[in-house]
Amino acid sequence: MDRKSFIKNSLLAVGGFYFLQSNLFHAAQPAIKQEKNIDAPIIIIGSGYGGAVSALRLCEAGKKVVMLEMGMNWGKSGIPYSNLLKPDKSAGWLKTKTIAPFFNIFSLKPFTGVLDRLDFEHINIWVGRGVGGGSLVNGGMAVTPKESYFKEVFPNLDSDKFYNIYFPRARQELKVNIISEEFLKECPFYKFTRVGEEEAHKAGFKTMRIPNVYDFSYMEKEYKNEVPRSAFNTEVIYGNNHGKNSLDKTYLQKALDTGNLEILDLHSVDEINVNQDKSYTLKVHQIDTLGKTIAEKTFNCKKLIVAAGTMGTLKLLLKSNAVNNLPIPENLGKNWGNNGNFMTGRNWVKPLSGGTGAKQSTIPVAGVDNWNDPEHPFFAEIAPLPMGMDVATALYLQINRVDKKGSVYYVDDNLKVNWDASNTQKMRENADYFIKKMNRANGGTRAHLLFDNGFGANICYHPLGGCVLGEATNEFGKLKNHDHLFVLDGSLIPGTIGVNPFVTIVALTEYCIENLIQNNEFA
Repeated sequence: MDRKSFIKNSLLAVGGFYFLQSNLFHAAQPAIKQEKNIDAPIIIIGSGYGGAVSALRLCEAGKKVVMLEMGMNWGKSGIPYSNLLKPDKSAGWLKTKTIAPFFNIFSLKPFTGVLDRLDFEHINIWVGRGVGGGSLVNGGMAVTPKESYFKEVFPNLDSDKFYNIYFPRARQELKVNIISEEFLKECPFYKFTRVGEEEAHKAGFKTMRIPNVYDFSYMEKEYKNEVPRSAFNTEVIYGNNHGKNSLDKTYLQKALDTGNLEILDLHSVDEINVNQDKSYTLKVHQIDTLGKTIAEKTFNCKKLIVAAGTMGTLKLLLKSNAVNNLPIPENLGKNWGNNGNFMTGRNWVKPLSGGTGAKQSTIPVAGVDNWNDPEHPFFAEIAPLPMGMDVATALYLQINRVDKKGSVYYVDDNLKVNWDASNTQKMRENADYFIKKMNRANGGTRAHLLFDNGFGANICYHPLGGCVLGEATNEFGKLKNHDHLFVLDGSLIPGTIGVNPFVTIVALTEYCIENLIQNNEFA
């Protein structure tokens, strides 16, 4: 064979080999399954606070419910949650690096982890992913709002009923409890709280004890090393393996125990269509733990509850309107806010007398109550900073009024938030007042190492509003222009409630679902 023929035949052989390999590669790829017309009488989108409450009460009423959750069922997975100092793949939702508000020096393998962050131009919003939603990743602070502010936010609701019926019911179901003062006084893991309260009092501020869904009887046992540690093992924002009564252990477990609830995890709803008979069709994709789509499904239901959390609900409704002309009220996306979230902190806190403690519990139990100050009204959580060493730093999550609300809209296939520095200007003034007064009384400097100039204006844990009760919905959460679509989550609250909002979301959902069932909306 001459040289020219040899080269030609060799190229053909190599080309044939690659063609064969390419075909084999494509043949080896799992085909995406197509499942259409899956029928369910009632579907709930989301397993956070609103979805969990709705599921329990409907199941108790004998209704069959299918719940679609985009995150994992962590209880069934057998995969442990990570702690702050040794994050594993479970820490982040399909991220290559940790996404806590600070101290992100850790690399991750992409995985459908428990914590996600939604990044917008002037604000970053942290959300939980998994069966139980935000209850999996929050600090468990179960605070009931001041009745005067609740009346201001919801002037058309009967506050007596809420404070006598729905708030007590919510606290009971959530298993809210309070740390004992004796344990708080002796426990070295709460030095940061004792220092925080002492310095607040010295500066002339009042403090308050904060209830929590973390089981403090369990905490006392973990302090004695009688049970596995969780709060004392820097577990919280990536999930708690022990101690915390998240929704998967309370409302959702009770709903499952009825036999009427089916939860489908790793099922993300893309779009909603309303049909001529006023039923709904959902376009859904199921993913694996690497985020790859393994099935595309369509679900049909007669009744639909959207409880995907404030940002998830707004995106789903606004996108469905843009793509499918789903009818929505004109004010959907309006009256949105960050619940006044504003992070701040102080450095050089008692450095000569042990600082704020090398070991810190991740569960907050105290706050500064300055809400009745007419010029600078705020509530400030005395927050932990469990770095594994004493950094002599005090951290605070302030919750303020939201004097200037924002809005959320959908454009160019993306959710957008109309929010900038003007929306947080008063919050910044409150934080500046608070830190200056604390430092004058106690010493210390702004926490420049944690935040830009000591202020974390772009940090949001409590997005609220956009589908406000009585504005975008009727008085019980039925979306206007619809007969069988209900919104039951934090988007019902107009941007602010003055404290950590989940107890209010639960009470509000208890009120709405009770009335919806009584009015035969799910008959």
